[in-house]
Amino acid sequence: MAQYFNVKVQFTVEVNGKLKKQNIAYLVDAMSVTEAEARTVEYLNAQGEQEFEVKSASEAKIAEVILATEAE
Repeated sequence: MAQYFNVKVQFTVEVNGKLKKQNIAYLVDAMSVTEAEARTVEYLNAQGEQEFEVKSASEAKIAEVILATEAE
């Protein structure tokens, strides 16, 4: 059975010449909190993100993710 984790990441973004903090939540399929954090960092680095900090990670109370099929 899959385990899902909520990983909260804080980004530093520039808005109108000022630096602001923006919080984004990610749902990660992983076996542990440590793996969820590592996978999130790896994903964001691959996306070219540089200014971010993982603020928290916790197990999600999600039983299963139901994905849309191509017909939908």
